[in-house]
Amino acid sequence: MKNIFKTSMTRVTVLLTALLFGLAFMSSCVDENPYDDNEPEWLGSSIYNYLQSAGQYSYYVRMIEDLGYKEVLSLTGSKTLFVAKDSAFVEFFKSNQWGVKTYEELTTAQKRMLFKFSMINNAYILKRLANYNSGGSLYEGTAMRQMTELQALDTLPRLSGEQLPSSEFWNSRRDNGMYLLRDNTDYPTVFFTREFLAKYGISNDDLEMMLNIKNRGADDVYIFNNKIIERDITCKNGYIHVMQSVLIPPTNMAQYIHDNPNTKIFSKLLDRFCVPVYDEAKTLQYKSLNPSFTDSIFTKRYLASRGGTTTLPSGKTSPNLLSFDPGWNSYSTTAVEADMAAMFVPTDDAMINYFNSGIGAILKERFGSWDSVPDEIILPFLKRHMRTSFIESVPSKFDKMIDAENYSLPVTKSHVEGSYTAVNGQVFVTNSVYPPVDYISVYSPILLSRNSKIMNWAINISETSVDGTRFAFYKLYLNSLVSRYSVFIPTDEYFSSYIDPIAYGQDVQGMLKFWYNDLTNAVNATAYSYNKTLGEVGDSVAVITDAGFIKNRLWNILDSHIVIGDVETGKGYYITKANDIIQVSGAGSSMVVKGGGDIDFGTQSNVVNFFDQYNGKTYFLDKPVQPALKSVYKALSDNPAYEKFFELLSGVPESSVNQIFATQGVDSRIRFFNAFRYTIYVPTNDAVDQAITEGRIKTWSEINNISDAELRTAEINKMVRFLKYHFQDNAVFFGQSVNGYYQSATIKDDNSKTLFGTARTKYLKIGVNGTASTMTLSVDAKEGTPAITANVLSGNGYYNNVVVKDYIFGRLPSAYKNVDGTGPTTGVAFSTSLVTTSASAVIHQIDKFLTFE
Repeated sequence: MKNIFKTSMTRVTVLLTALLFGLAFMSSCVDENPYDDNEPEWLGSSIYNYLQSAGQYSYYVRMIEDLGYKEVLSLTGSKTLFVAKDSAFVEFFKSNQWGVKTYEELTTAQKRMLFKFSMINNAYILKRLANYNSGGSLYEGTAMRQMTELQALDTLPRLSGEQLPSSEFWNSRRDNGMYLLRDNTDYPTVFFTREFLAKYGISNDDLEMMLNIKNRGADDVYIFNNKIIERDITCKNGYIHVMQSVLIPPTNMAQYIHDNPNTKIFSKLLDRFCVPVYDEAKTLQYKSLNPSFTDSIFTKRYLASRGGTTTLPSGKTSPNLLSFDPGWNSYSTTAVEADMAAMFVPTDDAMINYFNSGIGAILKERFGSWDSVPDEIILPFLKRHMRTSFIESVPSKFDKMIDAENYSLPVTKSHVEGSYTAVNGQVFVTNSVYPPVDYISVYSPILLSRNSKIMNWAINISETSVDGTRFAFYKLYLNSLVSRYSVFIPTDEYFSSYIDPIAYGQDVQGMLKFWYNDLTNAVNATAYSYNKTLGEVGDSVAVITDAGFIKNRLWNILDSHIVIGDVETGKGYYITKANDIIQVSGAGSSMVVKGGGDIDFGTQSNVVNFFDQYNGKTYFLDKPVQPALKSVYKALSDNPAYEKFFELLSGVPESSVNQIFATQGVDSRIRFFNAFRYTIYVPTNDAVDQAITEGRIKTWSEINNISDAELRTAEINKMVRFLKYHFQDNAVFFGQSVNGYYQSATIKDDNSKTLFGTARTKYLKIGVNGTASTMTLSVDAKEGTPAITANVLSGNGYYNNVVVKDYIFGRLPSAYKNVDGTGPTTGVAFSTSLVTTSASAVIHQIDKFLTFE
């Protein structure tokens, strides 16, 4: 990379001008034998001559000579060296990671590492070290890394089979071992300058925690945790900076985690996602330097979306990718210089403790050991601990960290037991585990259970947003930690008795059995004939594989099995996401759940297991909860106790725009219902007769006999307004504590003042006051009139808490062929049928009619 501070003796005029006006204040090294008579005396000798003549760098000079760099560092060029004095090498030989005691014990590879890692192929004074060029632009004060001279082939180990990762991808090389590069990119160095630290708000406390740097001065510069004690020694071919200690190249994050005796479990999980990749370029390069070499060189690559490979040894694309390759030396998101990665790695003790207690015990119950957790389930766990930006992951920013899915990462400083600065990122060793939301939410038991594949498949169906982003709505929904849910999941073995609402309205009724197809990794459905009169299931008549159909039905089932909030409050009735009404009794594994259909059929769903999660509870059921299949129309028309009210509802002339019912759903639906839940108050037959007797309304025969069209229309409207005042937004249940005002379906059309202060063009209200044994309704009558109330009836012969549901389908049931393929010749296939939306209602019988007039 070209640098604006690079100097070259081939451009003497430019060099002299820059040095005369900009570098006069710097320290220098004087060469007694100038390189060129035209050079100013203060420019100094070459880097090699300075180190040789200074008398304090004999070890460093020996490495230069042994590695063949004497001529390079004696001639013109542009280098930056971070060197150590002989006194630092004396301390190095007393104790070092290689165990060498003398210079003579150093191998050639070790000399290369010490020397080449200390050299940058550009000339930098420290004030400019944090600057870099990218794409033709200069970025000042934003660099924390620069590439060194140390290359991948400078350290080429041959690993035995037992040293290779334990995953199956390495088995073919296990007998003979292999030449393996931990990464095939060159090594950068990491430094911390005043400019960089100030720009990104990285504090001295951060550096102390990460690198054990204490008492840092304002202008101090560190290479890793190694302090520069002399700076900006100017030579004709670059700059020398003197280090406090010998600069030893750290490894990358993946290798550090592998080598750390306290992070073996995490490392083993991480290594599941690494593969050997034959490196033709490095093999040829090495052979050109070593003609006797006849083997092959491989690189350890991680299956990752950034910096890694996406291809398995089989040639197939991997379905599971890490966020980035943790072994990628030259990790970058924009430029190598600008940032690096970070990882939070739990100790083995933390991993074991998590696996044996709390929410983590679900993993153990399901899989038995960390090794047995499948790749697709362990992947989000690993990714949760991987951070793409070091700058955003320093200790002072722990409380602001979020993961890739925008969930908070709850790391605290007290969790950190150790820290290591690698060439490609910062590793924080923690005493805590940070499970993904998938592990702690109500979705977790569904993901981890061996017999919830059907619902898990449905939850993970992805859609495309308007900006092209793929997302799984239900997974995001159930993983929300700001809400609390109660989720009911029929397990796979019990998913055999779903009565399809569209088929329920056809000549040949149908029941569906959903099952997971392991060959296609998708859910299919087998359709059976069903007699709704007798409640009998017949033979299988079809297998449905259409993904659109399966998605439509399973998403409808999901909606009717999710409740926002707790269902163990003793209220008895609860509303699902689909606005379905369910009845719940008992708690935990003794809970019984009934949908409207279950109440009608005398069936129930029993909880067989439950899980208390961070954002709610997940209940596994022995049967899907069956929503109501009976419409408002059907419930009212079939019950003699509702007869006269139903006659009024259904008597609206066909020519009127105010029709109450519309032909849709299983049979008919309430036209003014939306995708919501409602309450219907049905007066007794005697109460309807009383309304007629008192002249509140006329009979339909009386209305239809009115000859004046305008008067007839007025009476029709009066009747419809009277009827719709018995329909209320929101479902309220007899036996629950309730005290509030709810909108009816009748709009106020005058300016008169009412008891509940309803304004013109707004919906008239109904006051509801309920206890465990009573429910009283108050009417929004005009001010000055006597208060009008009615009571919900209970006991023998009366009906309350009757649950019904009105559906809207893509087409009328008669427009589709039956589940067995029979039916109208013009009908479309049943597998194309769609449940579009629905509204639920609860019906109560009341002792009086409701009127606002």
